[in-house]
Amino acid sequence: MLSWLDLMALLVLSAALGVGIRQGVPFTLAVIPALVLYVLVMSWVGPLLPLAALPFLALALGLGMAYVSHLIPVASLTPILEGIIGGVGGLVWGLFLAFVIWVGFPSEFVASTGALRYPSEQIPSGVKDGIVSSPFARPLFDWAAGNPVIKRALLPHVNHP
Repeated sequence: MLSWLDLMALLVLSAALGVGIRQGVPFTLAVIPALVLYVLVMSWVGPLLPLAALPFLALALGLGMAYVSHLIPVASLTPILEGIIGGVGGLVWGLFLAFVIWVGFPSEFVASTGALRYPSEQIPSGVKDGIVSSPFARPLFDWAAGNPVIKRALLPHVNHP
């Protein structure tokens, strides 16, 4: 059964897909390079940046790529082709946002077991119950924590192996 966390992630995914279909090619030209740049920048300097700087970095890259995408001349395409290409960008953006919603809550390193606890015991019980009852949150967190590039890009607060 889906928890409130899953419903929130799926709502964001569907909203991003809808915006992508509506906006078309410029949306895809802005979103996909911004995501790639974000992952590359975070994999190099992510651990050096404070957590509060991450949303500002994402905003700056997104706005910068949106500005650059308006400078690229794009021939007019059919509305169906615009929707398909924009839908691809919306799907990529939505999957990224849903992934961040599922794995973005605090975790903690448990020294006695040598493992990461997700979610942390420090968060409120209502939030923790939503994460624990989600069929997606824990497996996605484990996958992200085990993948070095994804871990450095999206989980910079996780410092232990």
